[in-house]
Amino acid sequence: MNAYNQRLFNYLLFLTGFFFLIEIGFFIQCNQVYLEDYTFVTDHISIPKSVIVDILFSLFILVSVHLFFCIIAWLMSKGFIAFFSIHEKHQFKTAIIIWLLLLCFILSANQYYYPNSKFAQLTSLLMLNANVSKYVFYFFLIMIVIPVTTGIQRVLCAMNKRLWIPVVTGMTIIFYAYNTYQFKYLSSATSEKPNIILIGVDSLRPDFINWLGSDYSTPFMDQFLSQSVYFTEAITPLARTFPAWMSILTGQYPQEINIRTNLMNLHNQSFPESLPAILKTHGYETIYASDESRFSNIDKRMGFNQIVTPPIGFSDFLIGSLNDSPLTNLIVNSFLGQVLMPYNYANRAAYYHYNPDTFINRLSRTILKSHQQPLFLAVHFCLPHYPYLYAGLNGENLTPQERYVASIERVDQQLKQIYQLLKASDLLTHSIVVLLSDHGEALSLSRDRITEEQFYLPKGNTPPLFYPPNIENEAMNRSVGHGTDVLGLTQYHSLLAFQLHGVKNIQLKPHIVQGVVSLIDVKPTLLFLLNSHSGLQSGISLASAFNDLQYQPPLRHLMLESDFSPNAIRTIYPEIRKVMLEGIDLFEINQKTTRLTVKESMLSKIIKTKQYADIYGEWMLASYPKNKNERILILINLETGFWTDNLNSPFAMSTPAKTMLTHLHQFYGLEMK
Repeated sequence: MNAYNQRLFNYLLFLTGFFFLIEIGFFIQCNQVYLEDYTFVTDHISIPKSVIVDILFSLFILVSVHLFFCIIAWLMSKGFIAFFSIHEKHQFKTAIIIWLLLLCFILSANQYYYPNSKFAQLTSLLMLNANVSKYVFYFFLIMIVIPVTTGIQRVLCAMNKRLWIPVVTGMTIIFYAYNTYQFKYLSSATSEKPNIILIGVDSLRPDFINWLGSDYSTPFMDQFLSQSVYFTEAITPLARTFPAWMSILTGQYPQEINIRTNLMNLHNQSFPESLPAILKTHGYETIYASDESRFSNIDKRMGFNQIVTPPIGFSDFLIGSLNDSPLTNLIVNSFLGQVLMPYNYANRAAYYHYNPDTFINRLSRTILKSHQQPLFLAVHFCLPHYPYLYAGLNGENLTPQERYVASIERVDQQLKQIYQLLKASDLLTHSIVVLLSDHGEALSLSRDRITEEQFYLPKGNTPPLFYPPNIENEAMNRSVGHGTDVLGLTQYHSLLAFQLHGVKNIQLKPHIVQGVVSLIDVKPTLLFLLNSHSGLQSGISLASAFNDLQYQPPLRHLMLESDFSPNAIRTIYPEIRKVMLEGIDLFEINQKTTRLTVKESMLSKIIKTKQYADIYGEWMLASYPKNKNERILILINLETGFWTDNLNSPFAMSTPAKTMLTHLHQFYGLEMK
C-alpha cells in the first residue's frame, strides 16, 4: 500500500472509529440500567471466567466487523476513483461520500429489517414508519450499487480475459446445477417403526386458532387439525416450558420427576425412562431442536442423540441480549453469523434480530438428509412467547395482544415450512405427528381466569382475595402470563392433536374428542402405538380415540401446579430484567457449564409459594397459599362457572370436593400443609 492509499485508508478508519464510539455511547445510554444491574448480579452470583472470555470474543467480533466495513468502503472508493479517473483534489471527498453512503445503507437496512433494534429507535426519528424506512433503504441500495458495480468492473478489467471468462462461466453452471438438481432423501422408517415427530409451539392458546373459532389467519394449523384427532381440553401439568416438556417426555408429573420450575439443577440426573431414551433403545435416532434454550435446559441427558439449540448458559442471557449493532445485525442471520455469533443466531430470546426463517434454515440442515434409523424429532417453536416480537414485526405501536396475534400468525408459517421439509425428506411417509403447545397464555382478557365475580357463592358476599392482583390491578376474571395462576385456565389449556401416516394396523379417523386429558398422556400414547410400554408413567394412552368417534377420556384426577411467580411477572408488560433481579437470590451459576440454575436451598421457598389444583370431571379444586400455615381452597364447576371458597357450604357438600382435597393431600403431601 503506497502512502496515498494509506492516508485514504486512515481517513476512513478514523471515521469508522468515530462512528463506533457513537455506537458505544448510544449503547451505554440505552442499556445503562442493565449495566448497573450487572454489578448487582455479580454481587449475588459468581460469574465464571469462561463468560468473560465469551464477552471478549464478542467484542473482538464487533471490532472486526467495523474494521471490515472500513476496508469495504476503502476498496469501493478506490475502484470508483480509478474507474472515473477522479482528480486527486476530489478523491478524499469522494471517499468520504462513499463511506457515508455505505453507512446510510447499513443504518437504513437495520431500520428496515430490525425495527426493534435499539439503534433503530434512534434512526426512526428520521424514518418515521415502515414505508419510509423501506423507501430510504431502497434509495441507498441503489446508490451503493454504482460504486460496487464500478469496483467489480475495475477488477474484471484488470484480470486476464482468459481467466475471468471461464471463471464466470463455471460459477454460472454450478449455480444452475445446484438449483435444478433434485436431491433424494431416504428415511429408514417403516409401518412398524414410523418416524415420530413432536411439533411444539410455546405459549399457544388454542382459542387463537382460526379453525377453533378465532378471526386470525392460521391456515396451516387449520388444515392440520381438520385432518387430525384433536383433544379439545388438553391441559399441561405446569404451565412453564421446561417442566411441561419434561412431563411430555416422561409421562409423569413435575412433582414425580422433581422438576418443579424452569432452570432446575439436575446435577448428574438421567432419565432412562424418558420417551427419547426408550426410543433410542428401539433403534431410533433422537433429535431435539428449539429456537430458545434460556429457561429450558433440555439436553442429551433426556435421551437425545443431537441437540439443535442456541448455546445453553449464562452467556446466552448476557451476550444474546446485548449484542445489538447495525453492522452485526446484518450478518447475524447468515452462516457467518452462526459461526461468529452463536448466542444470537436463530435465538428467539434475542427477538430484535430473530428471523423466523433462520431457525427453519438451521432445521433444514438437520432434517434434509438421509436418515439411517427411524427418527424421533421434537421441535419447539418459541415465537409466541413474550414479548411476542421478531425481526419482521415493528411492535412499537401494537398492544401486547396485537403482538401475540401477529406471532401466532407468523409461527403458523413456520409450521408450514417445517411440514414441507419433513415431506421433502420422506419423513412423513411412515410417521406419527403430534402438534401441541407446552402451555397457553393469559393476556389479561376477560375470562382468562375462570372466577367470574357474579358466579361466586354465596351470592351477595364479597369474593376472597385469593390471588394478588398484578400492577394493572386486573379484574377477578383476568390473569396474565403462564404458570402464575392455576385458575387462569388459558395458561394451562394446551393444543394437542395427532396425525398418522402409513402406520401398520392403525386407522385414524379425524375428529374432535371432548373431555379433559393431559400432556402426560403423550408418551404412553406413542409407546402404545409402537407396541412398547414403560412402567414409570402417570399418563394414559389416548390411542383408543383414534378410530372411536364416541371415545370419552376416563374420569380421573388430573393435577396442576403453578411455578415461581414474582410480582414482576404478573403483568402483560413483564421486564425480564426485573423478573431476574427479583428472583436473583434463587439462582446460581455452574462454574464449569456456566448454566444458570435454581439453588437447592431456594427450591423449598419456591414450593411454599405454589398453587395446586385437581381437575376431576366437571369440577376443579384449587389451593392457594394465604400465609405460612394456611391455604385458601377454591371449588369451581367448570361447566356452570359457579364457585365458592367454603367447602362446608351446601353447594360444596354435594360435590366430590372432599375426595378431591384428599387426593391433593395424598399427591402433594406435606407441601399442602
